[in-house]
Amino acid sequence: MRKPILIGSLLVFSLLFQNAFAEAALKIAVVDFQRAINEVDQAKKAKDELKKDFEAKQKKLDLQQDQLKKLREELDKQRLVSSEADMRSKEESFSQKYMELQKSFMDYRNEIAQREAQFTGAIIKNLREICGEIGKKEGYALIVETSQNAVLYAESQEDLTGRVVDLYNKRFKGPLKTN
Repeated sequence: MRKPILIGSLLVFSLLFQNAFAEAALKIAVVDFQRAINEVDQAKKAKDELKKDFEAKQKKLDLQQDQLKKLREELDKQRLVSSEADMRSKEESFSQKYMELQKSFMDYRNEIAQREAQFTGAIIKNLREICGEIGKKEGYALIVETSQNAVLYAESQEDLTGRVVDLYNKRFKGPLKTN
């Protein structure tokens, strides 16, 4: 007599649990982090700063490149009238300056890429925090990031990107802190 009641109770409990889980599992949303990164105010400001820094460094590189062009022209003019030892010395100097220009270019490019990665990482951290809060508060079973094309199909989805951007801009004002 106890066995049928126990099995019946377990069956009812499992059906109730399954229905509750199924309802929770249906609430799915997506967030496009790439779009969010392009739209949050801190990212726009950080990108503007990077652009200004890049342009300033590019001007320095352009000046160095112009100087190298002039130096190359002078070397070509002096080739016929200078001694071989003198030309070799000037060619070595030119090569050294050219290598310095290449190194400066690579250093600037690496610096900007590193700074961009830092600000992107900080923004993604903040975006994840906001998504987690929305998920808990509103009972989402799953919030998926879509810009990496990891979601191949989702029958029902709500795009929270706009809300996440709005909440981000309200919460995170001022300059972006990457540390």
